[in-house]
Amino acid sequence: MPAPDERVIAWGDELIKLHDGFRRQLADLRRGVIRTPRELAEHCLAFCDALHAHHTGEDTALFPHLRDHHPELTAALSRLHTEHEAIAVLLARIRALDETSLPTELDRLATELEAHLDYEEAQLVPVLNTMTDLPENA
Repeated sequence: MPAPDERVIAWGDELIKLHDGFRRQLADLRRGVIRTPRELAEHCLAFCDALHAHHTGEDTALFPHLRDHHPELTAALSRLHTEHEAIAVLLARIRALDETSLPTELDRLATELEAHLDYEEAQLVPVLNTMTDLPENA
């Protein structure tokens, strides 16, 4: 059993794993791994829902926790929240599209999401990997 001051989980590394899953799912959607328009729409909606839930959790639990304990991250957290709002607009637009318009919007989402994930990881992973606890709903 680890000593009380040893981390069992490196939270930043876990965030990267989660982000990599989103990257893979989006790449699969864009490459056409999903063959039929109906499957594409269904998988796209599931992806959009999962990404939205992840961002909501960050905005409501993780970011306030980090703001309280790491005020030096305030500017980065504000930027990340603003990016979450912009991505939410793209996700809403994707949900409303027919299957033939999805590829163009998925490309746009991929560009914005990749930049967002890279920035989030650069800003948060070093801090998260030093933390021994996270808020319960993060």
